[in-house]
Amino acid sequence: MTQSAATIAEPSILSDEIRDGLLQDLVAVSLMLRHLEQTGPVETRGRLATATAAIQQDIEVVRGLIDRLRAA
Repeated sequence: MTQSAATIAEPSILSDEIRDGLLQDLVAVSLMLRHLEQTGPVETRGRLATATAAIQQDIEVVRGLIDRLRAA
C-alpha cells in the first residue's frame, strides 16, 4: 500500500472505530439514563434529565466528527 492510499483510508477507519466504540457507548448510556429518568425516584429525575441532555449533545458532536472524518 502506498503512503497516499494509507493516508486516505485512515479517516474512514478512525470514523468506524469511533462509531463502533465511543458512539455506541454514549447511546447506551443515554438509553440507561432515560430509563432511570422514567422509573427512578421523582427527586432524581431532574438531574437525570440534565445528564441525558448532556449525553445527547455529546452524541451529536461525535456524529458530526464521524461525518467529517468520512468526508476527509
